[in-house]
Amino acid sequence: MSATVVADVIGFRVCEQDRAVLRHPNLGGICLFARNYSDPEQLRSLCDQIRQEAGPDVLICVDQEGGRIQRFREGFSDLPSARVLGQIFDQDEKTGLDATRVAAQVMAGELKNSGVDLSFAPVADLEFGVSEVIGNRSFHRQP
Repeated sequence: MSATVVADVIGFRVCEQDRAVLRHPNLGGICLFARNYSDPEQLRSLCDQIRQEAGPDVLICVDQEGGRIQRFREGFSDLPSARVLGQIFDQDEKTGLDATRVAAQVMAGELKNSGVDLSFAPVADLEFGVSEVIGNRSFHRQP
């Protein structure tokens, strides 16, 4: 049994060093980072290059949660953090759910239009005020 791995690429374009990774038979996906992004057109081109080398079924992923964790900024909507959405929910449940749905639809639409398949969002952790890593990435302390 062989493992399927998610790897990354070096920069804004696929380089020779990336090609060996992208052609590896165990590659299942590529995770993109801010270092891979300058604008939506460049991102679309990079995703096309990745698929050209790795094949059409490779999964292209990113952390595009909103708030402080948003790898693609210029040319993308400024998404609220999960905590902000949780605070809206605390004020009015329907408004909070609607705002969360709209933010998710905007995020998904922008990523899909750019060639990205998956965002590692939302964070399902609960916030108890002890984790600086989770912080405002969590909707709430209540499940």
